[in-house]
Amino acid sequence: MNADGNETAGVRPVELLAPLATFTGWNPRHADQGAPGDLMAMMGTTLAFARTRAAREANNDPRPSIAERYPSRAAFLERTREAAQKLVAARHLLAEDIEAVVERAGQRWDLLVEKVAETV
Repeated sequence: MNADGNETAGVRPVELLAPLATFTGWNPRHADQGAPGDLMAMMGTTLAFARTRAAREANNDPRPSIAERYPSRAAFLERTREAAQKLVAARHLLAEDIEAVVERAGQRWDLLVEKVAETV
């Protein structure tokens, strides 16, 4: 795992190369479901980075905030595009899929940055 808590083994997808969160492939079970010490496989979780440095520091989150990583949505999407192009060069992604990957990244930004901001 890296400092963001994301896996580093294998082919790393764009979501990990231009991250907005820590992604896991597991989730702890809630005590109401029984076996609270067990993990629920195949039910991952997304732990979004704090939006700002102040929010990160207020929560003692060691991961850099979204604002510390990307000055804007456009900068995030450019980093996403660059990551996708590297995956194409390594033959892990098809060139014709880059626009879909970037569009999906924009949707992820809107969900994790814009929507979360509305509820905080």
